[in-house]
Amino acid sequence: METINRLKVSEQEIHITRVELQKQTSEKTKAEQGTARLQSRIRELQCSLDGMEAELEKQKKANQEEFTRRKRMEAELERMTHTCREHTTTISTLKSVQIETSNSGRKYQQELSALQDALDKNLREHKVTKQELAAITAELRALKLKLQQEEARILELNQRNESLYQTIETKSSQLNEYHTEIEKLKTMTQNLTKERLRLEEELRTVRQERDSLKTSKDTIDGESAAQISSLHVQLQSSTKRTAELQALISDLTKEREKLKMEIDKIQKQSIETSMMVHESHSKYSEVLLERDSLLTKVKLLEQDKNRHHRLDEELTRIKLTLETELRNKQRLQDEKNAIHKEFNYMKTQFELRETQIRKCESERDKADRDRLSLKNETERLMRELKSVEERYKSRLLISEKEASDLALKRDALEREIQRLQQRPSILNKQTQTDEKVPTVDPSKLIFDGVRRKVTAHQLCDCGIITKATLDQLLKGKKTVDEVAVDIQLSLKGSGVIAGMITCSQGKMPFTEAKNKKLLTPESALMLLEAQAATGYIIDPAYNEKMPVDTGCSRGIVDTEDRDTLVTAEAASTGFKDPYSGKVLSVGQAYKQGHVDKETAIRLLQAQESVGGILDPVLSVFLPKDQALDRNLIDEELYRALNKKPTCYLDPATGEKISYSDLRKKCTVEPVYGLLLLHGPEKALTVKGLRRDITLDELERSGLLDETDLAKIKKGQLTCKEIEDRLKNYLHGSTCIAGIFDEANDRILPFYQAMKEGLLMRGTTLELLEAQAASGFIVDPVNNIFLTVEDATKRGLIGKEFKNKLLSAEKAVIGYKDPSTGKTISLFQAIEKDLIEKGHGIRLLEAQIASGGIIDPKESHRIDVAVAYTRGYFDKEMNEILTYEGDDTKGFFDPNTKDNLTYLQLKERCITDKKTGLILLPLHDKSKTKKSQESRTNVLRKRRVVIVDPDTGLEMSVREAYHRELIDYDTFLDLSEQECEWEEITIKGSDGSARLVIVDRKTGTQYDIKDCLERGIIDQKSLDDYRAGTLTLTQFADSISTRTSSSEMTIAASNVDDMVTCSSPTHATPSSPTVRKRFSSISITVSPPEMFDDQSPVAAIFDTETLEKITVLEGLRRGIVDTLTAQRLLEAQACTGGIINPATGERLALQDAVHQGIIDESMATKLKPAQKAFVGFEDVKTKRKMSAAEAVKETWLPYEAGSRFLEFQYLTGGLIEPGTGRRITIEEAIRKNWLDGQGAQKLQDSRSYQKNLTCPKTKLKISYKEAMDSCMVEESNGMKMLQASSISSKGISSPYNVSNPGSRSGSRAGSLAGSRSGSRRGSVDYSSSYSYSFSSSTTYSANTQS
Repeated sequence: METINRLKVSEQEIHITRVELQKQTSEKTKAEQGTARLQSRIRELQCSLDGMEAELEKQKKANQEEFTRRKRMEAELERMTHTCREHTTTISTLKSVQIETSNSGRKYQQELSALQDALDKNLREHKVTKQELAAITAELRALKLKLQQEEARILELNQRNESLYQTIETKSSQLNEYHTEIEKLKTMTQNLTKERLRLEEELRTVRQERDSLKTSKDTIDGESAAQISSLHVQLQSSTKRTAELQALISDLTKEREKLKMEIDKIQKQSIETSMMVHESHSKYSEVLLERDSLLTKVKLLEQDKNRHHRLDEELTRIKLTLETELRNKQRLQDEKNAIHKEFNYMKTQFELRETQIRKCESERDKADRDRLSLKNETERLMRELKSVEERYKSRLLISEKEASDLALKRDALEREIQRLQQRPSILNKQTQTDEKVPTVDPSKLIFDGVRRKVTAHQLCDCGIITKATLDQLLKGKKTVDEVAVDIQLSLKGSGVIAGMITCSQGKMPFTEAKNKKLLTPESALMLLEAQAATGYIIDPAYNEKMPVDTGCSRGIVDTEDRDTLVTAEAASTGFKDPYSGKVLSVGQAYKQGHVDKETAIRLLQAQESVGGILDPVLSVFLPKDQALDRNLIDEELYRALNKKPTCYLDPATGEKISYSDLRKKCTVEPVYGLLLLHGPEKALTVKGLRRDITLDELERSGLLDETDLAKIKKGQLTCKEIEDRLKNYLHGSTCIAGIFDEANDRILPFYQAMKEGLLMRGTTLELLEAQAASGFIVDPVNNIFLTVEDATKRGLIGKEFKNKLLSAEKAVIGYKDPSTGKTISLFQAIEKDLIEKGHGIRLLEAQIASGGIIDPKESHRIDVAVAYTRGYFDKEMNEILTYEGDDTKGFFDPNTKDNLTYLQLKERCITDKKTGLILLPLHDKSKTKKSQESRTNVLRKRRVVIVDPDTGLEMSVREAYHRELIDYDTFLDLSEQECEWEEITIKGSDGSARLVIVDRKTGTQYDIKDCLERGIIDQKSLDDYRAGTLTLTQFADSISTRTSSSEMTIAASNVDDMVTCSSPTHATPSSPTVRKRFSSISITVSPPEMFDDQSPVAAIFDTETLEKITVLEGLRRGIVDTLTAQRLLEAQACTGGIINPATGERLALQDAVHQGIIDESMATKLKPAQKAFVGFEDVKTKRKMSAAEAVKETWLPYEAGSRFLEFQYLTGGLIEPGTGRRITIEEAIRKNWLDGQGAQKLQDSRSYQKNLTCPKTKLKISYKEAMDSCMVEESNGMKMLQASSISSKGISSPYNVSNPGSRSGSRAGSLAGSRSGSRRGSVDYSSSYSYSFSSSTTYSANTQS
């Protein structure tokens, strides 16, 4: 029963279920019908939507066309605006040019009128001058006629004088004959007188005998009778003979009286004749005076003529200038007309452009109005479209929701039917199984691209993920992170090269590597472009990615590279199309011309190597084929990328390489996985003089060995220890750093010591040059080493020394070869004549004494032997520098006044205990011993001033003579009246004092004690002078007027021992050699060659020994320094040849060497100067160039060339090579030797460089000042520069290499073979060459320059 009941219940349930099923089936049918209706409605709506979309697309297309047309109109409008601006700028420029032209035209017109007025004035003056010249010419003719008459009279008087002289000579010869006859008669008379005296003596003897015989007459009458008779006979005969002789004497006496009368008569005639001759001489002297006056007038006329000639030349020049100005004015007028025409044309064009602009503006306004109306219409349509879209979207959403609900219901019903079809047991179990399939919102499926987000649908559309993967994402079977791992290459790429790494410096960005010289700027920029093109700029130190602008602000990118990198960054963000506003890829930007092909390929290759071609819209990497399909690149770029071009640079080798190959050379950073390039490892360095030096260079220089390098590699030796060990080679701190003032117990720099008067200027410059050549200028107070520039800024040196010290500093940093531009050493600069040899040796000596010769290329010191092996100098220079006894003493000890080498001067220095610097002590003068000999000087001058009557200017006698205001005789007379007296009191070590008066202008000396002994002055005059009654000038004048200069005639066979002065006090010179020759030889020869007033300095006059010597002998004696001697000889060589002071002959260099006037080393230095005279040969054309042309062609250094041109100009004018002809400045300008500025500088004597040291005053002078201060030898006009070991300013010569008491002039200690050549040669007294200078060529107080 229970089973039947359950079956019934089941049947009832089945029936109920069937009823429900039928109801549901009917409902389903109704729903399906509703669905069909809805679907048909949807289709209708879809059709209307399609229609609306088509209409919308048409509207969009029309709007796009309108937008494009508007863009084009705006671009055209911009171009027109830009063109208008350009035309406006051009017109304003032309207006300004026109104004300037009109102003310049007015200016030229004013200048032209001024020049015309000046020309008229000059013409009037010229006319007046011509009239005056005509009058003077007529007067000159009259004077010439009168002069001819006077000359005829003089000729007649001369003939009469000659006849009288002949008569006198005849009478004189007769008189001489009479005198001879008289002498003969006198001789005969004397003989006869002697005979008579002898006979008288015999007679006396006989008478005595007769008296004696008378006593014995009686005894001997017989015997003596005969004798008496014979004697009586002899007596008679002698008496007769005596009478005859007396008669003869009386006759001779009469004849003598007659001759006396004739002689008196002849003497009267001769007296009358001499009176006539005297009268004729007086007339002749008057005629000569008149002739001199006429010659003076003629000379004045010639001067006027020359002045007129100069005025004519000036007038011609003014005419030429005026013509040039007229031509310039005409040219400017033509240019003005052309500009005016062009301006009119531009004005017309501007007016046309203005009409076009107005037309365009009207069209633009119309287009703007149309655009606004279209914009309003478009906005209205867009609003309607938006409302329609929203309405249909809402309906569509409702329909989709209804459809989804129906689908769910259908699915539920189907599952229910399936459940009901199963067995009841199963149906009972599954009545509660209504499951729902979960789905993911597509808007949440977003991935991180390179620069922006990208959806899963976009990734599926571009083929990065498949549809199956998209379905899995939508169904939630896969997450975004899981899929992102699979497509990481497309989303982020495989990694770009992030930076550079080195073992010593670690990771760094490319910009930092570039700044550290590890990467070239070009390669660094390319690698940064690759980073920007693949997404971001990377900072490898912190693993940060950033845009270009952020990297620029953080210093990861240089500001100058920003624009280039922004363009590269557009490869990842997209280029914006200016017309359509669309985002373009690199390939599309290349097609439109926004980037060039090379850049496009380089950026695309970097993208392809990282992960593919970057789509800037999706911001993901796509394979190359898909990029081609999506039109990101074209076929051309596709083929170019397939060839794998080498677009980048390998930092290690500098060769071209592709980006993928460059990535293969990178290492992966273990922390962040960044790709990093290996940078070059920087070698270990130590600090040198000007830069860092590698240890390998120190090993090559012999300063380190392999053992040291091995210790450094093992860490047993550090770079700091190397620097300390090689301090002298790397820093050179052993030069003399400053001054220690013992009197005030303080340390001073050299320049400050000079300013305070403790050091002389020349000594200061020498010590500072030694510092600069040793590496640095030293501040001894603060223990700081500075360059010359820094020392100048700090005031450690003065600006007057800066240029010279910069030149000396080149010994450290190197000289620049003008021909090759390479850096060369000091020795190579000496060889190429870029620096004077003696000066260069002094700098090398200072370098050696302070640590070693400096290699300018490697910036450290090396030994002399290493420098020799490197070819920095030759064997001769090596011998000079390694010779320990070298006597090149170019430095001055201010304490002892000795000339020393730098090493010897360092030995006299002290070391500062605090800083370790070497200081030159200045002894306290109050504590030092008194010198064995001291001098006190008193100076008095007498100067003659001449006033120009035309200008009222005061000038010296020489200036007046040069300006032809006085003649030569007046110049000599006035020069004799000028003097510069100096009183010198010399105190010896024994307490004795000696007073000497010296004329500094002529070198004349007077020893007061000697003048007293010789009686030239008396004690009263000396007492008056000491009491102050007599001035120094009056006292000296009284001595000079009473002193008669004794003639000195000296013969010499060697030029070194020539004497040309007479001493006012004694005729014995102080030189032992000359004293010996005085006592042995006196030969007179004809006078030497004559020199004019513009001749160069030919010799040196030693004012102490009163000798004329050669320049080289002055150098050997130490009274002339090396540089001054070279400059004086250069002036001779570049103006015609070396002058032999004995003969005045000009010699070539080799001839001068053979004659001993110069030595071989000096001849080598003078070769460029000789070329300035004979000409520089052009290598290509073989043409001889002058010095000026050689300077322009850089065959001759500018400094030396300027010096040679100055010498030539001062001695008469520039020299034309080959002919030796002197040319004027104007001719040199016409020949294009000089420009206007160079000519003006050459004519301005104030700009002449003072490159000589006066041998007498020891002050810096120019060559012109040296010429002006010279003594002039009267017999031949030779210029002699005065020199002495004691300065006229009371300063000892810093160039005197011998002891203070020595005047031998020979240096001690020379090389074997007499390297210095300073010993004076012996004299051959049998030589046929001799030189004599009489009193007319002596130099006393009355002779000066």
